[in-house]
Amino acid sequence: MSIQEIPVFSSTEFRTAMRNVPGAVSIVTTGTRPGRHGLTLTAGCSLSTEPSSVLVCVNKSAGAHDTIKRSGSFCWNILAAHHAALAQKFAGQDGSKGDIRFSEGLWRELATGAPSLVEAVCSFDCRLSDSYDAGSHTIFVGAVVAQATNVDREPLVYVKGEFMVPRR
Repeated sequence: MSIQEIPVFSSTEFRTAMRNVPGAVSIVTTGTRPGRHGLTLTAGCSLSTEPSSVLVCVNKSAGAHDTIKRSGSFCWNILAAHHAALAQKFAGQDGSKGDIRFSEGLWRELATGAPSLVEAVCSFDCRLSDSYDAGSHTIFVGAVVAQATNVDREPLVYVKGEFMVPRR
């Protein structure tokens, strides 16, 4: 059996294919009251252990995008299984924007002042160390300056257009 290459495809076809790639659901937060911003994303990962760093990919049209650049910090919060409604809120499903999104969940500040979700599987508080233009998105690289972990939490994942909890 051979794999056929399709030389030209649309962004819709690409998004459809990417729905098959499971991703950890997270909320990236930035700013301080009353100018906090946050968004749901699955495009984040660890980058390096020495020095500890992560990367998140943020759409340039997102409210948090310019705040990350301006503040020079962000917190990458990996959501737990019970956070599906919070993920939808930060994805803008209810029409909320900016600081109002933080009306749900318990939030604290670690080192940078960016909001950290207390009940997250883990949160990585980062100072922005670099950014790269990547079409519709910017890749933000963060040097981890603080973290919090809840080892008893199960992660929330997104695949095939649905939130799921991995089976053990």
